[in-house]
Amino acid sequence: MKSLLLMVSFFTRIPVHKIEYSEERYIRGIKYVPLIGLLTGGALYAASFAVSCLDRDVSAIILAAVYILLTGALHIDGMADTCDGLFSGRDRDRVLEIMRDSRNGTYGVISIAFHMVFYVVMFRYIPYEALIVMPVTGKSASIVSAYMANYVRNEGLGKVFAENCGRRELASAIIVPVIVSVFTAPEFLIGAALALASSVGITAWLKKRIGGITGDTMGFVCESAQMVFVFTMYLIGVIQ
Repeated sequence: MKSLLLMVSFFTRIPVHKIEYSEERYIRGIKYVPLIGLLTGGALYAASFAVSCLDRDVSAIILAAVYILLTGALHIDGMADTCDGLFSGRDRDRVLEIMRDSRNGTYGVISIAFHMVFYVVMFRYIPYEALIVMPVTGKSASIVSAYMANYVRNEGLGKVFAENCGRRELASAIIVPVIVSVFTAPEFLIGAALALASSVGITAWLKKRIGGITGDTMGFVCESAQMVFVFTMYLIGVIQ
């Protein structure tokens, strides 16, 4: 339980009883990360009831804001840093330097703006139940990425996370999205499968580009997978 609460405090801004950090406790908690996504998704879904009386456009804006508040924009920050580095056109070492820079560059700002516009627009059209599964796929995608690739930096919590994503954690990253999708809406399985597949493709590209992954790229993979899931749900709605 303490490992689970520790991961809640790391990956969300949901207030929980403060748990003292230890590397062993953190490592034990990695397998619970998809459940952290479920907790976030459940909170988003609950928020959707609170705004259901509003126009859908307004509700979408509020839900995007709730997502930021719930996650502290943790993965969005990693996504922005990754975009700054990867799209800079520099060599591997310079890309990693840029990603470490706390200042946002042009590509980082553009990625955040595009990302938030995407969420606001898509939340207008997808079923609110999809909000439950969306963060589950994102958190699970990060584990898939960490399982596939080596961590390219020498220190950081990202390194601890990446180096301890084994078969048990990978199984959690596959089984939890499947179970949550089945119990929410079977068609969500398509979106979850494509989201996890996208994490495989993105990680393969990262391995070629910078030789592996970082904490920032895991955030990038998380948010990208969520976008794939959300857009798939939109397309399924259009087809139906």
